[in-house]
Amino acid sequence: MATPIYRKIKEMILQEIEDKPANSPIDSEREMAVRFDASRMTVRNAINELVEEGFLYRDKNKGTFVADRKFVKKTPVSALLQEDISEFNVLYFNVKKADEAGPEIAERLEISPDEMTLIVLRLNTLNTKPISVEEIFFIRSSISESELNNLRQLLDLNAYLKDGRIIQRFIPMLVPVQFANLLKIKMNTPIIRVETVITSKSGKPLVYIKAYNNPFEKIIEITE
Repeated sequence: MATPIYRKIKEMILQEIEDKPANSPIDSEREMAVRFDASRMTVRNAINELVEEGFLYRDKNKGTFVADRKFVKKTPVSALLQEDISEFNVLYFNVKKADEAGPEIAERLEISPDEMTLIVLRLNTLNTKPISVEEIFFIRSSISESELNNLRQLLDLNAYLKDGRIIQRFIPMLVPVQFANLLKIKMNTPIIRVETVITSKSGKPLVYIKAYNNPFEKIIEITE
């Protein structure tokens, strides 16, 4: 069976953008249609797949751009961070400089150590059972006063995931002393901390999350 034309065009676009830096614009559908001697719909199908796979991203009214390669094979948006949470309680929130919030916060959010961050600590539950404790870090300047006054809405991370991407790290460790009681597990219990950065399509970090998961209520399997 012959390879569909749009797939051939897709491969040619991949070759063209291979050495382009992130956020570089690509030609318009009209220009590509002329160059590849194909219909705009065929070119659009090729671009749509590259956007879906994370090689490209669209910016409304501006065009289509090369995505950061670290987001290729991105975690599907359907794998929502809150999919197994029925309720949560905010235990603490505060505003601090990034370097005061934690040594890695400025690096993860790609801000200066002096920039202010909003820190929220919450306990996530399912049917009253503790699932995880999350430390959530926002860039304070990106949060409006109305959002600050409505933490529950702000903590709906699905809103960030809708048009964004995530990068995750899985770190085996012993449960931190301060979280053992909240998770109702014994001291020195092995757990997995999941570190998540939610970014915009262009790769700008929006939220950084450290989730300490209850191994008896939330099983995490890591496969190659």
